[in-house]
Amino acid sequence: MTTGTAPQEGAAAAAPLVSAYALDHANLHVRDVATSLGFYTGTLGLTDYEVLDRDGEGRPSFVQLRVGQQVIFLMQRPDYAPPPNPRQRGLNHLCLRIRPTDPEALQAALRERGTPIRGTRTGHHPATFSVYVEDPDGHGIELEQDVEGG
Repeated sequence: MTTGTAPQEGAAAAAPLVSAYALDHANLHVRDVATSLGFYTGTLGLTDYEVLDRDGEGRPSFVQLRVGQQVIFLMQRPDYAPPPNPRQRGLNHLCLRIRPTDPEALQAALRERGTPIRGTRTGHHPATFSVYVEDPDGHGIELEQDVEGG
């Protein structure tokens, strides 16, 4: 980890205004909360969730998913459309730490469910393996796990 002094942009930027100590939540716009909820619970195993609001037909329209101490909100925006080029998206990805599993079997299972895989990465310090996938609305999700003997 690198620490140091942030670049300054004039005298007004001399001291930070706040001191952040944790990430509380991410709020994602999705076209259909029920579809996205199926992905996050059924594929990613985020089964600790709460429906906070429903649409006029009683379908979930705003959901809170717990991931440890953090939260991911899924907010329904039927007209949401991610830019076609992933490099033009403001959010690159969310990273979820997962329990170790066979990387090849995981990728095969993701493909069987029709989950788009963006790529993979092997880290060396510490030894990790990541597979990058997309949720139903194109949001990037990194599934990172520790690996032995890396």
